[in-house]
Amino acid sequence: MFEVKMPRTSDEIEESLIVFWHVEEGDSVEEGDVLVEVQTEKAVFEIEAEAEGTVREILVKRGESAKVGEALAKIETETLNSTKEIDHKADNKIDEEKISETSFVRISPRLRKLARDLNVNLADVKGTGKDGAITEEDIKNAAVGVEEQETKEMSGIRKTIASRMMTSLHESAQLTLTSWVDVTELGKRRKETGSNVSWNSLISYAAVKALEQHPAINAHVQGEKVIRHKKVHLGMAVDTEEGLYVPVLEDAGHLSLTQLDKELKELVKKVISKNLSDVALKGSTFTVTNLGNFGIEFFTPIINPPEAGILGVGKIEPYLVLEQGEVVQKERIPLSLTFDHRAVDGAPAAKFLQAIADQCQSLVGEF
Repeated sequence: MFEVKMPRTSDEIEESLIVFWHVEEGDSVEEGDVLVEVQTEKAVFEIEAEAEGTVREILVKRGESAKVGEALAKIETETLNSTKEIDHKADNKIDEEKISETSFVRISPRLRKLARDLNVNLADVKGTGKDGAITEEDIKNAAVGVEEQETKEMSGIRKTIASRMMTSLHESAQLTLTSWVDVTELGKRRKETGSNVSWNSLISYAAVKALEQHPAINAHVQGEKVIRHKKVHLGMAVDTEEGLYVPVLEDAGHLSLTQLDKELKELVKKVISKNLSDVALKGSTFTVTNLGNFGIEFFTPIINPPEAGILGVGKIEPYLVLEQGEVVQKERIPLSLTFDHRAVDGAPAAKFLQAIADQCQSLVGEF
């Protein structure tokens, strides 16, 4: 009987998250088959079967965490007189026992995945292999006539994102406020000085300063407790080919505008190039997500748990106003603030959004 244990991936990480099991209890596995995907703070890795056998028990379910050395599953081998741990730390003798037959379809994870990809129901497949075992050819033959479609397994990071977003929506009371912010003078000043500070950095800087004035937003919600943070650790949502990452700019409040712009750009560059060795992906107290480059105006960003709020930034657009009887063109940017109503009421959240607008006006003097 093999005990699949959580391996140590670094000296710093003591606990990791189970993001996806490739096998179910009762599945047959071969040596080298991928059993489970595990997410650490910085990467996703796979744990493989060390020998042929049958998955008898999954001890740590998807979405649960396990410490280094903790048993994740038990795999029964053909020989029932020995127990071997995946980390090869011990070989222990056990009594031989009879295993009752179950109703599961005996098939390897590779063939089970093939069936999923081809949209084949294994219960409807008649095996032609030894002792009625289902073969690869059986699955492919069963797929003939099935409507053409593409079924793609979620990647490890995609599963992590899905899990966190579902947790966020299920465990918090989220509400979104929206507001237009005039950035006419800020835009003019930016052009006049030839500054290369991005609009994303300008809004992020304004948000950091507003958070210092409204600490109720710069908080974590944990159960029935609200933890307000003195420092602003700014999370920045970054879209990559693999999925969404949120690198953290720690203690953003002590940075000048140009320093914040430089460090944010470096963070984004590292994430996109997958150079994550020195990038913090955990510990943010507030997050900014920008969809302006995609032409989006207002939207409903989902809170990055356990944070109390997230700011969505949309596309800058020109607009016309009437001033002293004359039509004047100005610029404005749409902001969407999602906050956790368990920690913050509507009025304080609205005041925070207004504070960001005020900071955008104050930023004119930063150039």
